[in-house]
Amino acid sequence: MSDDRLTVLHNISELVNSGLSKETLKICIELIDNGVGGRALAQVIKSIREGIEDNKGGECEDSGESAASTPRIL
Repeated sequence: MSDDRLTVLHNISELVNSGLSKETLKICIELIDNGVGGRALAQVIKSIREGIEDNKGGECEDSGESAASTPRIL
């Protein structure tokens, strides 16, 4: 894929707030070009993001304390 096309696709990706870096987008395009289904790939990305969000709640980055000992506002 040409750099110009990747740049255009990345700009579109940013407009829709996909959160994909240019390198990640390039990998996704290569996977699709090699037969991976677009919907399946989107579901994997969504699952990974959900897993990352779940893990963020388990530890406080600055202090190393668990979330259970840290007051949370819901």
